[in-house]
Amino acid sequence: MTNPIADISVPELARQIAQLERQDVDRGALDVCTLTMELRHQYRRALLARDQAALSLVARERWTAADVAEVICGHRSCAPRAAVILDWTGLTPDGGTERDLAERQLVATQLRELLSLAYDKALRLLPAARIGTGLPDDPQERLAQTAHWLRFVDGYRAANQASRILFAAILVHHHGWPLPDVAELGAVTPDEIRAALAAAEASPPSDADSGLLAQLALLDRVLETNTERLLAVRERALSDSLADGVPERVVAAHIGLPEHERSAAHCPA
Repeated sequence: MTNPIADISVPELARQIAQLERQDVDRGALDVCTLTMELRHQYRRALLARDQAALSLVARERWTAADVAEVICGHRSCAPRAAVILDWTGLTPDGGTERDLAERQLVATQLRELLSLAYDKALRLLPAARIGTGLPDDPQERLAQTAHWLRFVDGYRAANQASRILFAAILVHHHGWPLPDVAELGAVTPDEIRAALAAAEASPPSDADSGLLAQLALLDRVLETNTERLLAVRERALSDSLADGVPERVVAAHIGLPEHERSAAHCPA
């Protein structure tokens, strides 16, 4: 059968993580954001392929949940967790063999280690980024570039928040974790988790773990700090632009105010 994750190159992804240490810290801070997103995507693919092979063995070879647990967790006592994964209604067998299961589990394990390493590097590189340096002297150009970086950080942070909420909901819905405990671990609210329970039901049970959720919560704190740093740079550029006579409507457009607020020539103080 065709290997559904044959295109995933663990050595190449490991090389990209190692490259972060040899780059300028600002470049590394940018690259680690895109790399964590790529690793998360590939890790999710590997988990799903692994689970499909496991279900194939249950259906065809009469494997038990304990048999699967021995491969994916390392010990048979994890049978209840394996059963939750195998019972998910969205999972379909793909004809995978025992060898396929072992190989896909190895890839998933390697990707999980790389993902954790990448998040650790993000927690170090993002606070070290020299925000405000290397920007144009012209205040209007500086304002435009700062607005661009704010949009980038906001987008990455929004994706991180969506993942935290979904992972928390998966732990609650599929694995029976107490909602208050998961909310605290993921730095999300119980209401946010409740709103995501339907999405969690449609998501693979193996798609989240408590360690990953905790790392995402730490990352959000770092991103919040960087957002505050960028906003401070933007405010200085905004003041300098207005002092240089740049029209308020132009300044408002740079910082992304809605059209009706631009029309009112409104700019934040």
